[in-house]
Amino acid sequence: MTRLLLLVMLLLAVALVKLAEWNDQKVSFQLFPHKVLVLPQITLLVLAFALGAGLVFLIHGLSDFLSWVENLREGREEKRSEKAMALWKRAWTEINRSHLPQAISVLERLVTLFPDHKEALLLYGDLKRSAGDYVGAIRIHRRARVFDEEDVRLVLALASDYEGAGRVEDALALLREYFKKEGRNREVLEFFRRLLIKNERWEEALSVQTVLARSFEKGERRDREVSILVGIRFEVGFLLHRQGQTEGARRAFRGALKIDPSFTPARIGLAEAQMAEGREKEGIENLWEGWERTGQTLHLVRLEEFYLEKGNPDAVISLYEKALGKKPGNPGLRYHQARVQNLLGMEEEALFRLEALEGDADWGGEFYRLTGEIYERRGQIELALDAYKRILSLVPSDDQPYVCKACRTFYPGWSGRCPACHQWNTIVRTDGLLFTDRPHGEADSPTIPSAPSLRTAYQEYFSGPTPP
Repeated sequence: MTRLLLLVMLLLAVALVKLAEWNDQKVSFQLFPHKVLVLPQITLLVLAFALGAGLVFLIHGLSDFLSWVENLREGREEKRSEKAMALWKRAWTEINRSHLPQAISVLERLVTLFPDHKEALLLYGDLKRSAGDYVGAIRIHRRARVFDEEDVRLVLALASDYEGAGRVEDALALLREYFKKEGRNREVLEFFRRLLIKNERWEEALSVQTVLARSFEKGERRDREVSILVGIRFEVGFLLHRQGQTEGARRAFRGALKIDPSFTPARIGLAEAQMAEGREKEGIENLWEGWERTGQTLHLVRLEEFYLEKGNPDAVISLYEKALGKKPGNPGLRYHQARVQNLLGMEEEALFRLEALEGDADWGGEFYRLTGEIYERRGQIELALDAYKRILSLVPSDDQPYVCKACRTFYPGWSGRCPACHQWNTIVRTDGLLFTDRPHGEADSPTIPSAPSLRTAYQEYFSGPTPP
């Protein structure tokens, strides 16, 4: 290789000598006002070649230098990545071993060396929250959001931090900002909805739940989300009714009933709003329609209270007689008839009916409590004690008149949403009967619309009536 190079150089030198012999002319250049440079033409040629070669070597040399620098940077970055991965794996190893303090220590080192490691920051903040350090978790997750503000995991993590720290308003503000930016991640919306419901922000919860329900295709999940929507609509109506805005309350209740006509709380709420506006006839007809549609005596009990408030006991007696005319074999209605008679001072007639009813159904604590109270007032202590003992022998033995069908919690009064399990439209009147998982026959169990009919109602709510 060296000999070849020497040969090329020798040939080049010979060529230059010959060129110098053939081109002996000279060229003069005036470089300065009083300085003229005279050079042979061959010299200019050699200088031109030398300058070109120099430029070529300079460009290639610069390119090689830049490549070397890039390779050096990539090598360092690769080593950093390997180190970060090693720390990341070590952190997860400690977590899998349930060594959370050690995992937190490793992650702290990791985010110190790599401040923009978003995954490490997210996990580090989550561990801080699980350890009860909400302030630290907030600080870390805020830092992570600097690198990616739209990451829904960081939105959820920071909202959870705020909630754990008792800064509910900050959590709501964060989720509200996400929602206003057309954020539609279901997990975030579900978290937002839960927080709004927990803090009884019903009108805002309605907006969020409407978007959430519409995000699902038709099916069981959408049905469940729409049932929550119905409950929130009821709560909006209930809130407006308490504030004296009966017109808005009526609209909210009607909106709930449009989706689910068998939703008893909205039916009762609508009747309450109508009666508050002096539209008593409409309210009465509405409650009667609710009882005919669902079979729930909650509607009749509310009518009973209305008639008693108006000082019309005869209407109460006629109410249950009319209901028994529709369902003559219903033991719950016959119990209510006896209960009302006792309430109106017709003690002997009430006791006669209760004694006649005793063997007709599986009676619960409410039935035996009423029977025992009448016996006690009449001085029949032994019979009263027998009735009270029957209450203690029952499972469940609670003698409260209302019960949640979902969680079996008993209550002295009715509400549209169970305080224990937080489900809507689950509290029913026991009607004196023993509450079991199965209804006491078709007559006293609510008539629940079939799934296709419910889905048709949901479809009409969201996209208009189903075409014929």
